[in-house]
Amino acid sequence: MKKKQQLPQVILSIIALLLCLSACATEYPLTITDTAGREVTFTMPVERVIVTSTDAAEAVVMLGAADKVVGISDTVQKKGYYFPELKKKQSIGKWNALDFEMIGEIAKGGEENITPDIVVIGYSYPDKPYGIFGVEKGLKPFENVKAVALEFTKPKNMTHELETLGQILGKEEQASDYINWYNEKSSSVEQAVKGLGMPKVYAEWSSTADLSTLGSGSGFDGVLSVARGFNIANGLKGDYPKVGWEWVVTENPDSIIKRQTQSSDQTQIGWDSEPSSDTAELQSVRNELLARSGAGGISAVKSDRVYVMDWDVLNGLDQIVGVTYLANLLHPEVDLDPVAVHREYLDRLGLEYPEDRTFIYPELSSED
Repeated sequence: MKKKQQLPQVILSIIALLLCLSACATEYPLTITDTAGREVTFTMPVERVIVTSTDAAEAVVMLGAADKVVGISDTVQKKGYYFPELKKKQSIGKWNALDFEMIGEIAKGGEENITPDIVVIGYSYPDKPYGIFGVEKGLKPFENVKAVALEFTKPKNMTHELETLGQILGKEEQASDYINWYNEKSSSVEQAVKGLGMPKVYAEWSSTADLSTLGSGSGFDGVLSVARGFNIANGLKGDYPKVGWEWVVTENPDSIIKRQTQSSDQTQIGWDSEPSSDTAELQSVRNELLARSGAGGISAVKSDRVYVMDWDVLNGLDQIVGVTYLANLLHPEVDLDPVAVHREYLDRLGLEYPEDRTFIYPELSSED
């Protein structure tokens, strides 16, 4: 009797599924608006993707479209530990000096004409020769190869960029799922720090020649705002303005965050926890800053709130991980668990959280 009662329900479920598939199928031509404000039209489903940035690669993998990737830049190649399914894909040169001839060869796929099922995804940078308009110019000889600017670096653009990528790849459901998770974690941070004071923060982008920091147009500025910190470079012009150390001393930040990227021979995410050669090197980076003239008078130095941070968790989709770490760093009294968020994120990406690794030095403790 039960089987006879269930049969109509099964049929109804199948009909509902078919109707959903029909209603939800992407219609072509499909026109999207990218981060640079450009309208790009696709005449057929995208089956081949070339990623010129690690942030774009991360997003494509997160949406379950790694199998569509046919070309990667040097930066993606160097992060093979993060993108194991991409590391053997065809190289298309440096992220800021693409090999357009190679892209053309990939697009042709041995045929005389290019099937319009391929897209190149990279940064916007409208005023740079390697930005989207430069890429568009470089691809001009290769008809039917579309270029799209999607950055995944600024919280305010994240939802739109993920929705757009989901449309392009036919992965709307996966995009929606990640957006819901991202918004849930972001909301948790916002609620945890709501109403708290905003400590002044100096973030050092580079110190190889002139010092440079991160201005109001940078992705970090938006991330820091969510974590309820005040960027002392917020009023400076440019995304990465140059500053003098005397200016930093005068601004007297409450916390200092030194950007650190992974070495070119890195084989896994983060750094070995202390004591290790990794943390010895990080302490050396920290010591250089602490030894600068006038550093001893800065509030951040007096209160021992000078940190070196793995910048990978502050860029791309995993910036929500970085936001949680930052909120915990700036407001140690709040009830947040950045490691749990990081673990969830990596699980979504198909990676395991490294138990013996760290992403901030000195490492945060419950008493910080």
